[in-house]
Amino acid sequence: MLKSLVFAAALLPCLVHASGLPAYPFIHATGEAFVMVVPDLGEIDFDISAFDADPAVAVALVAERAQQVRAVLADADASAEIHNMRKEMRKSERADAPAAPAAPDYDIRSSVHIVVRDLGQWRPIMQALLAMPNIDHMATSFGRSDRLAAEQELTAAAVKDAQRRAEGMAGGFGKKVGAVTAISAGQLRNLTHAVGLMPGDLYARNRSVDTARADQDFLAIGVLRWTQTVDMIFRIK
Repeated sequence: MLKSLVFAAALLPCLVHASGLPAYPFIHATGEAFVMVVPDLGEIDFDISAFDADPAVAVALVAERAQQVRAVLADADASAEIHNMRKEMRKSERADAPAAPAAPDYDIRSSVHIVVRDLGQWRPIMQALLAMPNIDHMATSFGRSDRLAAEQELTAAAVKDAQRRAEGMAGGFGKKVGAVTAISAGQLRNLTHAVGLMPGDLYARNRSVDTARADQDFLAIGVLRWTQTVDMIFRIK
C-alpha cells in the first residue's frame, strides 16, 4: 500500500505538467454578480392547431385563428411572427384505434411568436389568447430591452468580485495579486478539474430568465434574476 502511494506521488508532477497549467504561481478565483430586474417586454410562443377529416377545412380554421391573433394585437405595442402551416401526424385518441391506419390523420399547425413591448397590455392580450380555441403548447418568457447594457454591468461586477476573492486568498499567506493572465465567462473547467478545485457550491452558470411552467399563471409578470459568473487567473506577486 505504501509503495502504491509513493508511486502515485511520484507521478503527480508529471500529471500536473501534462495538464497545461501556468508555469508561474497563480490564483484561480471565481466571481459572481446578480441583479433582480423588472422586465419591460414579454414573449409568447404557441401553436395554432386544427383537425378535420377534410384537410382544407382545418387549413381554413388555422388561417382564421391567425387572423384573430393579429386582430388582438392590432392596437397593442406588440408584433407577431406566424409561421407557415405544417402537417403533423395526429395521435389517435381512441383506445381501440388500429395501430397502422390505412389513411393517417394529420393536424394542421402554425407556430406563433409574439413580442409584447408594453407590459401594461400583457394581461388583456393573454386573456384574449387563452380564451381562443385551437391554441396549445403555450409558453411565455420575459426580458429587458436594455439587456446588453445589463450584461456589461453584471460582467464588470463579477470581475470585481473575483478580484476581491483573489486578494483575500493572497493576503491570507502574505502575498499580493498581480496581473490578470486569463479570464472566462463561466467556469474554467479543465483547469478546475486539473488542480482539484471543483467547488462544492456551484453557482448557477447561466443568466436565468423565468419561463412558463405548465401550472404557471400566464397572466402574472415575474421579476427576473440575472446572474453572471467569471473565472480569472491572477499572477501571485
